[in-house]
Amino acid sequence: MALDRQLEFVKFRSIIKKLVFIVGLWTKEDSSLFHRSLLAIYLSFFIIPIVGVGNFFITNISNISLATRSLSTLLGFSTVMIKATCFIINRKEVNDLHTVLDPYFDKLVQSPKMSNLVLSNVRTFQRWPTFITVFVTIVCLSYAINPIISILHQLQRREWPIKYNLIFLTVYPIKARHNSLLYNFYFVDEYLLTASMIFITSSLDSLFTYYIFQLIGMLREISYHISRVDEKNSEIIIRRCVDKYEILLQACGQVQKIYGPIILWTMNVNAVVLCAAIFQLSHAKTIPVVSLILFSAHASLKLIQVYVFAWSGTQLTIESEKFRDCIYAANWTENMRLKASIIIMLAQKPLILTACNILNVTIDMFVINTSVSCFLLLKTFE
Repeated sequence: MALDRQLEFVKFRSIIKKLVFIVGLWTKEDSSLFHRSLLAIYLSFFIIPIVGVGNFFITNISNISLATRSLSTLLGFSTVMIKATCFIINRKEVNDLHTVLDPYFDKLVQSPKMSNLVLSNVRTFQRWPTFITVFVTIVCLSYAINPIISILHQLQRREWPIKYNLIFLTVYPIKARHNSLLYNFYFVDEYLLTASMIFITSSLDSLFTYYIFQLIGMLREISYHISRVDEKNSEIIIRRCVDKYEILLQACGQVQKIYGPIILWTMNVNAVVLCAAIFQLSHAKTIPVVSLILFSAHASLKLIQVYVFAWSGTQLTIESEKFRDCIYAANWTENMRLKASIIIMLAQKPLILTACNILNVTIDMFVINTSVSCFLLLKTFE
C-alpha cells in the first residue's frame, strides 16, 4: 500500500512538473532567460487577437448575438492573461514555495512513519491535473479545429488558392487580404494563442492542487508529532511544531497572494461566460449535436475550474480543523511550560484560504457561483 501511494505521488509530481515546465516556472536559478520568460512570451500572443476581438465587439455592439460571442471570448482571454500576470508578478513567491515545500515534502515521503499518513489521499489529487488538461484541451481545440476542417475540405475539392479562416471573430485595425503575409501572421498568432491558453490554464490550475496537497501533508505531520507528546521530549517537539507551523502559515500566505486575484476573477467571470454561451444557444434557430456537446464541455470546464479551487481549499480547512482537535487531545495540559506555545497554536483560526481577503475559498464559494449561474440562466430564458 505504501509503495503504491509513493508511485502515485511520483506520477502526480511528474505530471505537475511537466505542465509547469512548459510555462517556465519549474526552473533552476541558472536556467536560460528564454525559459524563464515563457509566460511573458505566451502573453505576447494575446496582444493582437485581443485588440481584434475587442474591435469586433465594439463594431457589433448593436448585434446582441455577435456582441455576446465576442464578449465571452474577451473574458476567456482576460482570465488566462490574469493567471499568467499573477505568476509573473509573484515569481519570487512561486520560487520560494518550490524551494521550501518540495524538499520538505520529499523528506516526509521518504520517512516510513510519515509516508502513508501524508499520501493517504494522493490518488484523488493526482487525478485533477489530467482531468483539467483534457477538458481545457477539448474546449480550446473545439475552436481551433474549424479552420483546419475548412482547409481539408478545400484540399479535398482541390480549390485554389486555399482560404485560411481565422479562429476567432475579429476586426483587426489593419485589414489584410486572404493569403497575404499579414493575414497569415494573424492566422498563426491565433493558433499560438490557443496553445498558450491550453498551457497556462492546465498548468497553473493544476499547480494549485499540488500546493494544497503539500500543505495538507505538512499539517498531518505536525498533528502526528503533537499527538505523541510526552514528558521526556515535549518541549523539543512543541518547539519544532511551532516552527513548522510558522512555515506553513507563510506558505499559505504566499499561495493566497498568488492565487487570490485569479480565484476572485474566475469566480465572477465564469457565471457571466456561462450565461453568455447559454444566451447564444437560446437564440439559435437550430442547435447541432456537435455544438451541444461542445457547449457541455465548455460549461463543464467553467464549473470544474471553480470547483477545483473550492474543493482544494475545503480540504485544507478540514485538515486544519483536525489539527486543532489533535492539539486539544494532546498530553500537554499538565505541563505549564508548554501552555504558552500550545495557546499560540490554538489561537490561530482554522486555515481558510481567501481570495484577496474578500472570498473564502471553500465549497460554499462553488455553491454560490453555481447558484448565481443558475439565476442568470433563468433570467436569460425569461
